[in-house]
Amino acid sequence: MTTALPSSTALSSSPALPSSATLPSSALPAPATGLPAGLSFEVLGEVRGWRDGVELPLGAPRQRALLAVLLLRAGSPVGRDHLLDGIWGDAAVLDGANLVQAYVSKLRRLFEPGRAPRAASEVLTRIGASYRLSVSPQQCDLGRFQQSAAHARALRASGQPGAAERTLAAALDSWPGPALTGVSGPLLDVERARLAELRLAVVEEHAELALELGGHARLVPHLTVLTAEHPYRERLWALLMVALYRGSRQADALAAYQRARHTLMENLGLLPGPELRRIEEAILAGRPDPLARRTPSGAADAAPGHDELSHDELSHDEPSQDTSAQHGAAGFGAGGFGAARGGPRDGGVGGVGGLSLGAHATNPVPGRPRLTLVGAARTFPAAPSASGHGSWPEGAARLAR
Repeated sequence: MTTALPSSTALSSSPALPSSATLPSSALPAPATGLPAGLSFEVLGEVRGWRDGVELPLGAPRQRALLAVLLLRAGSPVGRDHLLDGIWGDAAVLDGANLVQAYVSKLRRLFEPGRAPRAASEVLTRIGASYRLSVSPQQCDLGRFQQSAAHARALRASGQPGAAERTLAAALDSWPGPALTGVSGPLLDVERARLAELRLAVVEEHAELALELGGHARLVPHLTVLTAEHPYRERLWALLMVALYRGSRQADALAAYQRARHTLMENLGLLPGPELRRIEEAILAGRPDPLARRTPSGAADAAPGHDELSHDELSHDEPSQDTSAQHGAAGFGAGGFGAARGGPRDGGVGGVGGLSLGAHATNPVPGRPRLTLVGAARTFPAAPSASGHGSWPEGAARLAR
């Protein structure tokens, strides 16, 4: 394991994700049948494809954009008009139907080079005026990311925060740069923002786990960067306040609250939400854990080992005022690996629920994993040209294993 903190622009490779054999069988889709072996795709970064380990020449940017839309709707028919509107928008397209069909034909030849000229495709099929790309979640990096996030949530729920942290760290490490680099269009621009939100939600979940494992000291500098990049995201401020307080930095924790309050008031005219106010009150009162609730009778603070807040308590007891944009992690179309896995408030990894950070660990936990926190910049720059592989913006913070 490396302990150095590499610059975000140097992150171009993607370490392997945990083997699917580590996932519970109930979390895995049924194996695809009738598909040629060896096809795989990436959309978390530049749109790319491989067959049997050899990268495919995916052609012009518009052809890559068409493939990206089909991958994001994998398993579901996508109408020709939807493709035209989503990729070309209001631009005039001469003979759009034939142009889409030409791109589809070129992709079919790449995916199934041994297919007879008039034989039906098993990968990219036509259904009326629609096209369907049949790939399994394991064949695309987005599908694997979502499976790993779901698996991490299951591990956390079963009382294995260390394994959950490592799973999320590997998943985040597999995301090399801004999604859908090198392609554009009205639909893909929306999808790029949605995927950035999906990634940031998992970053928050990973930070919660790292804090639960006693990593408050190492989290502080990276949460400081993240709150600067996402100043309206109250959960990040809450994580920073708790990390500072657990590191015996009460004054700094209160100063972080004042910065959050000033930002919200000056720019949006809003007060911090109940979650931040509750943590500030706990810090002012000097309670052992700022996340522990006071009993209704005003009795002493919760005893150690009983001060953990559940996701349901924080997600549903009081409405959270998260002023950042929430795109959620909902997917598209039945059968696609982007199928909805829960909204921002149901406690899922793709839409992180309330904080549930566990009791304060005064001393490092013996044998706990090294922490891997990945931060996303508040806004991504315009997608680079298809010739570049893309990288995270300079301001993104990242810890490497």
